Amino acid sequence: MNTICCAAVFLLAVQPRPDYSDRERHPLAPSLPRLTKDEYAKIDTAIDRFVLYDIGKLKGAEGKNALDDFNRLGSESIFNLIDGLNRAANMESSCPAVIISKRVASILLSTEDMELLKFAQYNIGADVTAKRHLGVLKDLQATILLRKGTLQRRTLAGGAKAVSAMSFAELETAIGKTSGTQLKSLLAETERRQGAKAVDLLLLGMASDSPDITKYSQGLLTKNLLRQPGDVLKAMLKHERREVRIAAAGAIGARRLRFGSELIGLLLDSEHDARQAARRALGQISGGTDHGPSADASFTEREASVARWREWWARQK
Repeated sequence: MNTICCAAVFLLAVQPRPDYSDRERHPLAPSLPRLTKDEYAKIDTAIDRFVLYDIGKLKGAEGKNALDDFNRLGSESIFNLIDGLNRAANMESSCPAVIISKRVASILLSTEDMELLKFAQYNIGADVTAKRHLGVLKDLQATILLRKGTLQRRTLAGGAKAVSAMSFAELETAIGKTSGTQLKSLLAETERRQGAKAVDLLLLGMASDSPDITKYSQGLLTKNLLRQPGDVLKAMLKHERREVRIAAAGAIGARRLRFGSELIGLLLDSEHDARQAARRALGQISGGTDHGPSADASFTEREASVARWREWWARQK
């Protein structure tokens, strides 16, 4: 067993951790970001290399780098850490499982995300058949129960739940009851999330009696649509609210998404600003082509413009 490594779990990494504040929230734990497949793969590699270091198979500078990479893992690594813990718990070597369990415990003891705690409670120890580390796993389960109890008592006592740990339903309820700076915090968290529900909640902010909140929410809507997946953006082009249709067209144009048919359809929108947003977006995805319609075009002229755009789009396929 690598005794240096056993002590290393208590060291704090000096390098700044990545900023994931603008990421979509993870569906299993809303307090955490959803990472890319490559990012999760890198975390798995860091954990595997740490285990190799701890059991003495990585030495020297390579081993030190493996330890440093492990120490830099943050709360976003919890799913990988739980998997790594279960794998290590089936090994003969004792230190990897002990150290990884300490890292998992430190994350769980600081979280306010009940969904994350439920996930951890269900998955820690899954598929572990070796008996050597049953005590470590039971201690972690006790840690989870302790943390859940603390959060439940806080809720009963009227304590606030972390905004990042709120579900969409909780955000919606809170948005309807708050104002000022607290409301802005709720709306900012909503903006970080993906899906049509995030748009619906930002529209609640835009309906506020406060001009400041309305303007703030409009800016968040524009920002949110820039991060939404393509299928959501397509749906937003048909949203009942003109502000959403306009912002969706702007996001599609800014990202150069090849949604020509959908944008051409928007050229016949009943709202002037939506039509012009579609025209601008088509200009962006076409590299500067402009088949109109002009801002003051008649309905007949708009139909002619749509026909020209459809001819152009057919040539792109």
